[in-house]
Amino acid sequence: MHESTPSRELTSPTHTASMAGDPGAASSSHAEIAILRQEVARLRGETRFARVLGGLAAAALGIGLLAMRDPQAATVIQTKRLEIVDEKGRVTMVATSTPQGGRLDLWDATGSNTARLGSNDLGGDFILWNREGKPMFGAYAQMTGGRAEIGTSLGRVGAVLEAGPSGGRTSLYDPNGDPVVAAGAFNSGGAIRVADAKNGDAVLLEATETGGGVTVTAPDGAVFGRLRAGETGGEFDLASKSGANRVNASAKDSDAAVIAMGAAGSSKLGGSKVGGGIDLLNEKGDRIASLESNEGGGLLVCRAGGERPVTSLGASASGTRGGLLQVYNAQQSPVFAAAVTSDGAGRLAIGTAGGVATLTAEAGKEDGASISLVRGGKRSLALIAAANGGLMNIFSAAGAPSVVAGNADDASGGVVLLRSAEGKDLARMGVDDKGGGNVVLFNKDATERKTLAGPR
Repeated sequence: MHESTPSRELTSPTHTASMAGDPGAASSSHAEIAILRQEVARLRGETRFARVLGGLAAAALGIGLLAMRDPQAATVIQTKRLEIVDEKGRVTMVATSTPQGGRLDLWDATGSNTARLGSNDLGGDFILWNREGKPMFGAYAQMTGGRAEIGTSLGRVGAVLEAGPSGGRTSLYDPNGDPVVAAGAFNSGGAIRVADAKNGDAVLLEATETGGGVTVTAPDGAVFGRLRAGETGGEFDLASKSGANRVNASAKDSDAAVIAMGAAGSSKLGGSKVGGGIDLLNEKGDRIASLESNEGGGLLVCRAGGERPVTSLGASASGTRGGLLQVYNAQQSPVFAAAVTSDGAGRLAIGTAGGVATLTAEAGKEDGASISLVRGGKRSLALIAAANGGLMNIFSAAGAPSVVAGNADDASGGVVLLRSAEGKDLARMGVDDKGGGNVVLFNKDATERKTLAGPR
């Protein structure tokens, strides 16, 4: 938005009136001045005669009475130059003609040319000077519109206001004559420019096709900050001097995000209709860690680049059980998990490469715990802490307990049971009611038994 060159320089004029002691100018207009003085003397005499006859009232209307007395005697004075002098004979106003048209100059009591009204090649102009001859104000007619300039005490342009084909424009200048502040109207909208000491863009406020925009620029031309209206919402950018570190923020109807980018990685803070999230990214832009929300609450996910998680810690998806810790393999299958059961107790699980749990450890609701070894989705071994002591179950391939070992409910010692595939007891080794050991063998239907007891 640099200013165009004005139609003429706003400088102090050269005195062209005879009061300035210009003999050439006086000689060239001597005849016109003589005629003018004769006409003035005649009118003055007639006015004096009318004042004598008519008194004070007639004196106030002397020229009007003269016109009424002889309406056919209209006086026309033609001259190329008209000078008005004060009581001391000093010229205070000059009306003259120029190649461009008429011109009117005014002088103050000190002899300083302070104002000029005239015509130029494009229209009219008006200029004001101070007593030192420094231009203070100028108004010009141009082909594209009007232009007004306000000068400083140094005689330089301080402010400009003009109209152009696309609208109005204004500029403010520094002592060096550079337009450091400028505002204009264009077909696309308005714009405001603030320049630095070197006349480089420092701040630019403008209207764009999608809305408004603000740009902040460094002295070397690098863009440090930008705020703009996008097609779906606001956008904001910040950059370091080298450009290695940047901050970007955007707001849309679907989500909002703030991204901080560095030389070796970046981070992202976002929010959407379903929740918020924070992402850490590497130099390739891949997510390596995320703090996000799910239906149950917050979740921290560590990733091996891209979308592949390696560890997650947070609230379970249901939100009713509590926390969850999972470790994933390279195929994104969970191979280790720590969670909360439906009873509110803790549970550990170790899984296969496919994510199937093969070892689980689970606490009871109020007391006790269990450890299970699983194969093919069925338990093979279970260790249980029961009310009467420890219990171990060995399961068949079908998932039925084939060996049970623990403390007996009906005796004072331990017991081992061997069961059939149908779950029927076939052998029992335990303690009898006298405290000795015994073995009980059953037929396949468990309807007959044989007891082997130890010596008494």
